[in-house]
Amino acid sequence: MRLLRKMQEPERFSPAEQNMINYILSHKREMAELSIRELAEKTYSSPAGIFRLCQKLGLKGYNEFKLRFISEVNRTESVPCAGIKIKRPITAQDGPEGIVQKMAALEIESIEETKNEMKMEQVVRVAQMMREAKVMDIYAYDQNFQLAQMMVYNLLQVKCVAVANISLTSQLAQAMLSDASHLAIIISRTGSNKRLLRTAKILKQQGAPIVLLSSSEKTPLAKYADEFLYVANANTLDYMDMGSMIFSVGVRYYQDVLFGLLLAQDFDGIEEFSGRMDNCLGHYEDKDRLW
Repeated sequence: MRLLRKMQEPERFSPAEQNMINYILSHKREMAELSIRELAEKTYSSPAGIFRLCQKLGLKGYNEFKLRFISEVNRTESVPCAGIKIKRPITAQDGPEGIVQKMAALEIESIEETKNEMKMEQVVRVAQMMREAKVMDIYAYDQNFQLAQMMVYNLLQVKCVAVANISLTSQLAQAMLSDASHLAIIISRTGSNKRLLRTAKILKQQGAPIVLLSSSEKTPLAKYADEFLYVANANTLDYMDMGSMIFSVGVRYYQDVLFGLLLAQDFDGIEEFSGRMDNCLGHYEDKDRLW
């Protein structure tokens, strides 16, 4: 269950806890800047009381609560709240233990948020589109291209032909050679990359279906997508705010889910294929193995 939904069920909480929740929900824009002690002072409670509330909400502590709360508010508010964002998750004041905890919380939140937005019927539908496609063309740039390469590798392991070209010229040529038998998968955090927009226009003209992995459905690129798959994001383009890292975790999780579905669809055939691959590469005891 989403955090905000839990917080809006008064029967779950004591009067003191409900007072804390009322303040939090009425001062959403302040939450990114409030420490646990400051929130306790404003709600006439104690840091221990805030901590117990976080645990009651199924979270390990205040930092995880703040990450989840701000992320959900950014995602669900009808008017984007630019002021609500985690600024500089890692600072010069963080020690090793704090960094370990924060990075784990960020990655867990990315996966949880992505999972909570998944629509099962859509995920199954996309997996079927992938299985039926003659070839999958994966389009991405910069750090997202590493995700595209990883996706190609994983798809080949489940007997799906996939291609990811790195240059603009090659990507445009691949789009121009596409047709309805291809499936285009585009990875874009912002949904507004001009190179990908040009590619998406060509793909539409060629009749190739498009699956978009992105953080917003209200972008120019999303208008071309036949299937939009939401991936968690930090709602900021500042590298130091780790938006690209959070997005990449969500994309990898989506890739793993789709890999699992494709594996389950043809488990026996893939197991046989995997055995032949092992024979081709060579086993550990083989003197002429390729690894």
